[in-house]
Amino acid sequence: MRILAGVLVVVLLVSSVYAQNAGGMGGGMGGRGGGKGRAAQNSEQQKADQAKKKAAEDAYRAGLKAIPDAKEKYDPWKNAR
Repeated sequence: MRILAGVLVVVLLVSSVYAQNAGGMGGGMGGRGGGKGRAAQNSEQQKADQAKKKAAEDAYRAGLKAIPDAKEKYDPWKNAR
């Protein structure tokens, strides 16, 4: 019975590791399949990805600018002193 439980635990662990590595292009161990997926993208897709990244970065920076400055420095130990 112990052997069966041990084998079951090992199988579950190995299957979860395999599932994490098989998520990329090409599947199998290694994830991306040797970089073949990037070579398949055309220049239009790359430009669109760069435009999305730039838009996301601009939105992030605009969001940071919208946060107001603190009027006074926050002291978490204020009440403990």
